[in-house]
Amino acid sequence: MTAPALPAPAGADLSPRRSWLPATATQYLLWLAALVLIVGPLVPVVWASLWSTPLYEAGGSLTVANYSALLSDAEWWEAVRNSVEFALLATVGSVVLGTAMAVLFTRTDLPGRRLFGVAVLLPVVVPGLPLILGWAAIYAPSGYVTRWIETSTPLPVVWDLYSVPGMAMLAVGIAAPVVAMLVRGSLSTQDAALEQAARTAGASPVRALVTVTVPLLRPAVLNSGLIVFALSLEVLGLPLILGSSRDIDFISTYLYDRWLNTVPPEQGLVSAGAVVLLAVVAVLMLVRNRLAGDTARFQTVGGKATAQASIRLGAARWPLCALVSAYLLVVLVLPLAGLLLTAFTTTLTPFVDPWTVLSTDHFRTVVDDPVFSRSITNSLIVAVVGGALATLAIAALSIVAHRSSFRHRGSLQYVMLSPRAIPGLVAGMAFFWAFVVIDPSGRLRSSLWAIGLAFAVRSLALGYSAFYPALAGLGEDLDRAARTAGADWWTAMRTIVLRLLRPAMGVSFVLLFVAMLNDYDPAVFLSTPGTEVMGLTMLKLWAAGTAGPVAALGVIQVVVTFAVLGVGRLLFGVRPRV
Repeated sequence: MTAPALPAPAGADLSPRRSWLPATATQYLLWLAALVLIVGPLVPVVWASLWSTPLYEAGGSLTVANYSALLSDAEWWEAVRNSVEFALLATVGSVVLGTAMAVLFTRTDLPGRRLFGVAVLLPVVVPGLPLILGWAAIYAPSGYVTRWIETSTPLPVVWDLYSVPGMAMLAVGIAAPVVAMLVRGSLSTQDAALEQAARTAGASPVRALVTVTVPLLRPAVLNSGLIVFALSLEVLGLPLILGSSRDIDFISTYLYDRWLNTVPPEQGLVSAGAVVLLAVVAVLMLVRNRLAGDTARFQTVGGKATAQASIRLGAARWPLCALVSAYLLVVLVLPLAGLLLTAFTTTLTPFVDPWTVLSTDHFRTVVDDPVFSRSITNSLIVAVVGGALATLAIAALSIVAHRSSFRHRGSLQYVMLSPRAIPGLVAGMAFFWAFVVIDPSGRLRSSLWAIGLAFAVRSLALGYSAFYPALAGLGEDLDRAARTAGADWWTAMRTIVLRLLRPAMGVSFVLLFVAMLNDYDPAVFLSTPGTEVMGLTMLKLWAAGTAGPVAALGVIQVVVTFAVLGVGRLLFGVRPRV
């Protein structure tokens, strides 16, 4: 039985409250703000690269001298050669290893494949710098495992972590899970009818897999390979920690040294190098998008897909299981153990029993040292406040891009995804020069807001990845009903769509929190005394030879990251994303 509706009070206005700003004006303001904040900072970098003096000095003129000096510098080309060699090795290794893992975990009867499928993704969510510190503690020439093999076994040590191939080996351990994620996504969408047809024609299960399924993975393999290659070209922490002792320069460390460690700083030359790096990465991303869009001829799933059957590995099941377990031990368990032991011991060496030198002194140093403690506080403030504000901004931009008839809504989607193609060093330099132009006093540039804004823009694509599928799953009937009842566009979006997007907002906040907590590249150009963040502090103090307290700071960063991801997983089902 339904209760009768109460009559409305006399004189009450039941019409929806309308926004004071027209919908078109709101959409244009959001679109312009996105362009200014995301694309706008790149303009001063190009300007600085073509100007004879730093932008904060009066005078100057248009010149190409910065590009001439860069392209005639033999050290630049040495850095380019090292970066390309590193990127090629990391890409080939990651693609081979990641594709093999994806096929093993998706299409075979490997024991424990579901558990392995989750475990191999952990290097993606572990903060990069602490993982590098763990690798250095275990596999560097003076590392625990390296020294133990040299002194306690007749086996030779076949790696050198301080060389380009050694650094590429570490990069493969971090990047292979990214390839595995993308290839697994492609495998899960393939129709098994083609494989079954090959087996009906007499092919063995392995031959059917190699000749039918693997060729269909070409778009996913090329896509992931280009992503790994582009990310490898811009990596900073790895060569700065491991390559500096052998004077191995990458493009990133070449730019870093000439900005921070050269007197006077060669800012024009560094800006020219940043523009070149940005152009190369942008071209790689365009090629990647072109390849990703050319996938129609690889589609195999129609209206009636066939269930996939696992390939029986037979006698190879348990040896392959042991091999995957050994891989996880080498790339994840031992490095994390090395990080923990470095943080909780006074000295980590195979000649001293670590249980006899256990100590919490490094954590007390982190608490007592103002730089360490301030870095933790600043990073948490940036991650919480920046993550929350960025989530609100991405939500507003997403509904303009997907739930409006705004004329330029299509361009807004590309603008939100474009930060993925901007290297971290270039983003930091772009915001540095932008703040120099709009705020000559330097107050904004030397504040946490500057770092938070740069981190937020860099993580924009990650937050958008949480909203896009959520909006695609929401029908437009409800907001159309509100519009029919008299609500304007913004009122319908605010009172209906944004409320339904609360779970996506939670996922976006968790992803942005973790990304901004662990980011550090843009802070290289924006951090000042008082605005240090955890990643940059670890990088500088490790380079200065401070290992124990830096490892303790890394342990704190890992614990906070896993705690937030765990809560996000329980509340919102957050999963690793590329």
